[in-house]
Amino acid sequence: MSQLPDLQILALTMSKPYCSLVALRCATILALFLGAGLEAFKQAGVPSRLVWQAHGAIILLCASVVFLLNLGLLCRENTNREKFSETLLHRLPMIAFVFDGAGRFRHWNSKFEALLGYSPQELADLTAVDIIARNQRATVQQIIAAAFRTGTGEGESILVAKDSTLIPCRLTGVRIVLHDIPYVLGIAADLRNLKQAEESVLRLASIVEFSEDAIIGETTLGVITSWNRAAEKMYGYTMAEAVGRNSSFLLPSERQAEMRARLGNVEPIQSFETQRLTKAGSVLDISLSLSQIKDATGRIIGASTIARDITARKAAEKQLQFLAYYDALTGLPNRTLLEDRLAKALAGARRKKDRVAILFLDLDLFKNVNDSLGHSAGDHLLQEVAERLKTWGRDQDSIARMGGDEFVLVLNDIKDTPDAAVAAERLMDAMTAEFVVQGRSLHIGCSLGISIFPEHGADGETLIKNADAAMYRAKDYGRNNFQFFTNDMNAQVMERLTLENSLRLALAKKELFLVYQPQLDIASGTITGLEALLRWQHSDLGLVPPDKFIRIAENSGLIAPIGEWVLRTACTQARKWQDEGIPAVTVAVNVSAVQFRQENFCELISKVLQETGLAARHLELELTESLLLSSADLTLSLLRKLKATGVMLSIDDFGTGYSSFGYLRQFQVNKLKIDRSFIRDVAVKADDAAITAAIIGLAKNLNLKVIAEGVENEAQMSFLRGHRCDEVQGYYISKPLAVDKVSDKLRGTAIALSANHGA
Repeated sequence: MSQLPDLQILALTMSKPYCSLVALRCATILALFLGAGLEAFKQAGVPSRLVWQAHGAIILLCASVVFLLNLGLLCRENTNREKFSETLLHRLPMIAFVFDGAGRFRHWNSKFEALLGYSPQELADLTAVDIIARNQRATVQQIIAAAFRTGTGEGESILVAKDSTLIPCRLTGVRIVLHDIPYVLGIAADLRNLKQAEESVLRLASIVEFSEDAIIGETTLGVITSWNRAAEKMYGYTMAEAVGRNSSFLLPSERQAEMRARLGNVEPIQSFETQRLTKAGSVLDISLSLSQIKDATGRIIGASTIARDITARKAAEKQLQFLAYYDALTGLPNRTLLEDRLAKALAGARRKKDRVAILFLDLDLFKNVNDSLGHSAGDHLLQEVAERLKTWGRDQDSIARMGGDEFVLVLNDIKDTPDAAVAAERLMDAMTAEFVVQGRSLHIGCSLGISIFPEHGADGETLIKNADAAMYRAKDYGRNNFQFFTNDMNAQVMERLTLENSLRLALAKKELFLVYQPQLDIASGTITGLEALLRWQHSDLGLVPPDKFIRIAENSGLIAPIGEWVLRTACTQARKWQDEGIPAVTVAVNVSAVQFRQENFCELISKVLQETGLAARHLELELTESLLLSSADLTLSLLRKLKATGVMLSIDDFGTGYSSFGYLRQFQVNKLKIDRSFIRDVAVKADDAAITAAIIGLAKNLNLKVIAEGVENEAQMSFLRGHRCDEVQGYYISKPLAVDKVSDKLRGTAIALSANHGA
């Protein structure tokens, strides 16, 4: 509509009456000008005769000029009017065209040609209908009809360019008359940029409204002007509740001064992390991007804030930070934080010439608790231990969990070694006091190893390693005690490392071998079985005792391949003796807890028996009590699978652990083996005699065989025979034999005990 007055002026300019009026007006002005000039001469004193004669001549001349001008205009009007119209069209700043009642284009400007892409010759052959989209032709016809009927018409339509491009336009038409013939003068406003702008605005509005981030508009005074859905969800306030309020209601009190300072900052965009309050009163961690809003003159009129809730991320970061330096189960510092604190403690001790004591604590009997009561009970116990250690420690001391049931305590400001001993005694008293776990009363102890700075090491790693070695020495001395690190202990640590490295190569170097100790049936005097015992002949150290390298093998993970080698070698040898015609006997193989829990252990047993050709009834697996009681349900399932293969099962070292007689029947073992610690003094100590007699009686009542190991003299033999023990094993019967010596033993049907004594 804003362009309509311009079109009306253009239409008037192109009409016949207007052109004549212009010519007449010019002639009249000229005549008046000349008449006024003559009158001026008259007033100046020119003789009146001459003046009037001149005046008349001039008037006649003006009339002639008027006549001639009108005549010239009338003659040229028809020939130049169209050229004049086209000139006006081309000077128009908008897209303009003229078409007749049939819709044919009569005039147009270059902008119209550029819009549609047609040449002048092509446009001359087109009608208005040809450039309109089919579904828009009715609309255009209404615009044309309105122009012819009322003088003007307007509306929106879609033009089709030569290359088929669809062009949305605003069309305005004005009726004009040329040569007494009505035409329509129209202009077209290209709306493509406007449509794109509208679509961009709509997309932007949609993005803002449905963004996952809260997007809020504010004035320079902090009054909220816009509030999207994400803001409603994040803060809990509806748009009606938020818009018009000052945004300070979202700010914790300690953040308000900070926000005012940021709003006054000249930077156009600021990104930072802060906190906000929700309607429910909770505090959110927020990542905020603050942008200035300016008017057309560049003046800042407000701010736009994009807020993202990072509360969960911040919590995760805090948790990760915590886990990086603290133990998740107990909340105590972990090894990383301990090393940092220990380094600072040692630096302070160097400056003040003080000592620092490192106490390495390991719980006694924790494995039994874990195995018999379950891991949840074990975790609960560790938490209780941690709380007790926190209460026991001083503010200047550091306490950390190293893993499992191992803890390290760093005692600062130790003036002398006896101070560390006093602290160790107090700590042991704290650990031996009753623990209540899941309603159960538990009594455990601890073994402590102590190293002192600077005597036992100059750095944290060395001090912890030496305290660890001292703890193992305390274990060897019977548990529930503490030991200081010494140079001898350091030698033991180095020996342990050397043995572990050598043990890794022992199988490949064929340094491992088996010996076999006979097991005798007391009633018949016949050898009924052989226990396969592992030995290690080190190339440099000579024969290494089993109690030195078996634990190393278990702790280093080497027990699995070594155990499989022992099993395969023993079964192969037993089958070989049978093939040589020697009476078949059972071969017993010890199974460690690590082997037993190995994946596919049952499949390994079946595979070895099949490959070696040994009947399952001739293989006996010796399992320790603690192994059976750990994860009893899983153990029971595994034992049933082993029984299904036909192998024999026995419980080794029976009586040394937390015996659970209720499990014996469920486990369906074949034999109990009485530990040598009871047999050693069975003939001289009433307690050992009573325990041994009870085990034998228990086995008889459960229809289990019972064998005693470590039999070394006739007094022990007589006691066992008198209490109807089934089998015996020990030096009194035979020492462990090399492979080539076993055949001679097995070929005899009975053994004269007195003759073999000490053999």
